[in-house]
Amino acid sequence: MIYAIGIDVVDIQRFQKMIERWGDRFSERILSQKELNYCRRKTNAIPSMAARFAAKEAMIKCLPTDQNLVFHWHEMEVLNSKGGKPYVHLHGELFEFLHGKKIFISLSHSMNSAVAVVVVE
Repeated sequence: MIYAIGIDVVDIQRFQKMIERWGDRFSERILSQKELNYCRRKTNAIPSMAARFAAKEAMIKCLPTDQNLVFHWHEMEVLNSKGGKPYVHLHGELFEFLHGKKIFISLSHSMNSAVAVVVVE
């Protein structure tokens, strides 16, 4: 049974301006070292970083607003299997809250936009 669905779209150009303005301070705040390492192996890291940011925003939309659950950026990692398929790895309070639920994720990006869909079952 589906518990929640979240979707988010990020404008790549706007995201790039945030990276240029705040640099590593911003990217290290929202992405884990594993996520950053994966993205930085790409010719252009920005679209992959934006897709992971969109995934985290989509996850926030899956969380109930009537609980005292606070989303922490590093409690959710978007990693990739050996075959390249993205998956979600949770830590801390977010892991405890969603323990036992399955999380499905889909990411995509073009030159202009990054999009992520998260389904919690």
